[in-house]
Amino acid sequence: MRCAVYIRVSTDKDEQKLSLENQRSLFYQYLEDRGWDVFDFYVDVESGTTGKREHLQRLIQDAKARKFDVIVAKELSRLARNGALSYQIRDMATDNSVHIVTLDNAINTLERRNEMFGLYAWIYEQESQRTSTRIKAALSSKAKKGEFKGSVPPYGYRLNSGKLVIAEDETPNNVKRIFRMYLEGKGFDAIARTLTREGCPTPAQVIGKKNAGLYWHGTSIKKILTNPHYVGDLVQGRQTTVSVTSKVREEIPKDKQIITEDAHSAIITREDFEAVQQYMEARKQQKEKPKAKKHLFTNYLYCADCGKALWYVHYRKGYVCGNYYKHGKHVCSQHSVKEKELKGVILTDIRNMAETLNENEVMGRLEAKTLQARKKAEKQLLALQRRIEKLKEQKTGLIRLLASGTINETDYKAATESGNAELFNLQGQLKAFQSLQVGNSAGESIVRLKKELKQFMKLEELTFEMVHRLVDKIEVQADGSVNIHYKFTPTAFLTA
Repeated sequence: MRCAVYIRVSTDKDEQKLSLENQRSLFYQYLEDRGWDVFDFYVDVESGTTGKREHLQRLIQDAKARKFDVIVAKELSRLARNGALSYQIRDMATDNSVHIVTLDNAINTLERRNEMFGLYAWIYEQESQRTSTRIKAALSSKAKKGEFKGSVPPYGYRLNSGKLVIAEDETPNNVKRIFRMYLEGKGFDAIARTLTREGCPTPAQVIGKKNAGLYWHGTSIKKILTNPHYVGDLVQGRQTTVSVTSKVREEIPKDKQIITEDAHSAIITREDFEAVQQYMEARKQQKEKPKAKKHLFTNYLYCADCGKALWYVHYRKGYVCGNYYKHGKHVCSQHSVKEKELKGVILTDIRNMAETLNENEVMGRLEAKTLQARKKAEKQLLALQRRIEKLKEQKTGLIRLLASGTINETDYKAATESGNAELFNLQGQLKAFQSLQVGNSAGESIVRLKKELKQFMKLEELTFEMVHRLVDKIEVQADGSVNIHYKFTPTAFLTA
């Protein structure tokens, strides 16, 4: 019996880590008593109300692939505290002939003991709902006392015993500058470019967020400009989740929000804050217009230096680097290219390829190369299958050593991690080879190439359809020169 062991703890606190290790010990003893084999351990540190858990999703995918025979968990609540999710896991397991067994003996489909499944699913969801309600009530009580209940204070503030106090750095002055620049007529993106150019720390950098970006963005500016905390009011309970089993958030009406006036020191005067809100609404109404049309090379043009997409700029009648346009010349240069000129280059390329191509020669070379590719693929496929079988044998041997006590858990984990990674990679390659259908692709390529040749000769104007069919990516150099990557180049078939 191949067993998938699922373990879940809610947090990564020390006591939860101890619980995780205790669960592992329980499972080893349980499986050893029954002589079952360990397929893999699936461990999540997350709430049981959500299905978006990395290793739960991996377990579900492996179950659908029938990589194991039974899912073992401490209790049903470890798998899910969400009634709908519980039923989804049960139905998925049933559809794929996978059993579910819990150590508390409440669920055991091997022994057809699952008649109480629905009751347990309901009980665990209700327990989570009550816990959520208690937490929300406690946070609401703190908010009414003027305590900031969030974990990250607004930019320009820091937390001191649950209260917001003005930070002793340049961030409060940056907030004041943002409000002032907006009232002077600068837009969100223009303000962001100014702060980026001056090297002002971003909100993510201030809180020490991992992989924090170096650049300010217009969305961050707007968030600051609309945050009422800056006038000294503590406004909380602006959003809530629909239920404990849903991550969808809904806005709470302003009259039901928890507002504590003058709860902390203000950075912005109420007059300036209201002036910004009114100015923002007026600018929004002025800018309301039909959605801009998509231009011919949108999503195909990229900067050769920074890798960002190029944006179409109407007055230039062409494209410029998005990084340059958004953050300025200290981040990247223009890399500009005219749309009309680019269309001409691509049309010329296509016509030259069509005119210089000997169709019969191309077809002969294509068939020969396809046959060669098929033979090479068959050899690679056989080698992959042999390696996969060898890895499976090694894994089975390790499981037997673990069951007999010859090796401990640490040795088992260290020995299997690298093997599992290689096996997963090889199985992915094997799947790709099997779905390639090399034999059929040769004829399809020939037919497609013939059709493309006819299209090339008829082509007088470049269209969205032709760009999509022919162009993969276009890189633009700093001097405006382009490197066009076609989805296939007919003359490439002539190379030996």
